[in-house]
Amino acid sequence: VELEVNPRALSFGHTASITCLSKACASSDKQYIVSASESGEMCLWDVNDGRCIEFTKLACTHTGIQFYQFSVGNQREGRLLCYGHYPEILVVDATSLEVLYSLVSKISPDWISSMSIIRSHRTQEDTVVALSVTGILKVWIVTSEVSGMQDTEPIFEEESKPIYCQNCQSISFCAFTQRSLLVVCSKYWRVFDAGDYSLLCSGPSENGQAWTGGDFVSADKVIIWTENGQSYIHKLPTSCLPASDSFRNDVGKAVENLIPPVQHSLLDRTDKELLICPPVTRFFYGGREYFHKLLIQGDSSGRLNIWNISDTPNKQEGEEGLEMTTSISLQEAFDKLNPCPAGIIDQLSVIPNSKEPLKVTASVYIPEHGRLVCGREDGSIIIVPATQTAIVQLLQGEHMLRRGWPPHRTLRGHRNKVTCLLYPHQVSARYDQRYLISG
Repeated sequence: VELEVNPRALSFGHTASITCLSKACASSDKQYIVSASESGEMCLWDVNDGRCIEFTKLACTHTGIQFYQFSVGNQREGRLLCYGHYPEILVVDATSLEVLYSLVSKISPDWISSMSIIRSHRTQEDTVVALSVTGILKVWIVTSEVSGMQDTEPIFEEESKPIYCQNCQSISFCAFTQRSLLVVCSKYWRVFDAGDYSLLCSGPSENGQAWTGGDFVSADKVIIWTENGQSYIHKLPTSCLPASDSFRNDVGKAVENLIPPVQHSLLDRTDKELLICPPVTRFFYGGREYFHKLLIQGDSSGRLNIWNISDTPNKQEGEEGLEMTTSISLQEAFDKLNPCPAGIIDQLSVIPNSKEPLKVTASVYIPEHGRLVCGREDGSIIIVPATQTAIVQLLQGEHMLRRGWPPHRTLRGHRNKVTCLLYPHQVSARYDQRYLISG
């Protein structure tokens, strides 16, 4: 997230790596997201124009944020439930980023690894279910009266139960039955009864892969995805279904006996390119004209994959896997553009007898000096004034005649392409401002 300055207001940005993101508004006319960094910073962003409209810094690191909305009379209030490297859940106002109160553990307080909000349509009470890093399930009851309060005593948990789930990745509540809870850990997934949190069934990881999340596709099916982008749809045994006569028949038996039969279909990426980090996968259920069940996956190469999940898959889909509905990447979108979008230093990267400019292989922006540093394929490094160069390349035409180009410097020392750049003073003020490091 970059620093942006406009004439009327200073918009803050993050100074450390981003740890989590969440939506921060549910209305159609306002589109806000909130981000948090490992240094405790939180920013509220207006999606429409990219401005940071609120900024705060806490003495703790968030690893997860969930948006929670409730009604007070005719008005709808928004809250952000934050958890991370601290032993409670902070409830933050979604517009001012002010900490209002906290959900605290009286028994065995520890960091929270994952959390879910169970909305109740029958009562005015909602339930926050969380799992600590030590495998203890925590339950808090949140009412509209509590949500409206501020600067109150901390709210303690209603229930604390060890369920022995280590390295939890996600918790999901079944919207179809209003009775089941899916807990996904790295090496296994488990379904619990949301009434008393008894174990109903369990399943191991596929081929030794690590699970990274999951959700309910229907009352009797769950979808679990892995860190390499594969997803599996599992059919639950009848003992997990509240409408079945055999519901809860297996409660109390050994976990090994609760593994359901292997009835699953596979959803896999068609492209097998190497990624710098695991893809992000989410299950989406909803729609306007009719309901959609979509699995949406984005990865570090800029690719977006979508699968439309049918309630009645045919036999071929079950054996061969579900066919992808949509797949598009940023690179494909750029390749279709005519004329091709200009790079910021293309004019300085002309290669004789070649249509393509010399590729930029590493870059770093130095805000203190307003300079952009670009390392290239041939080992050279170009330093340009960032704003002036962008204006000339993207907004004016004089540079095409090789006139009006801002001053630049070329550093030569590498014989092969530059793969990394570092401006040490940007990391710590103790380093000399004159030094740039390249590799």
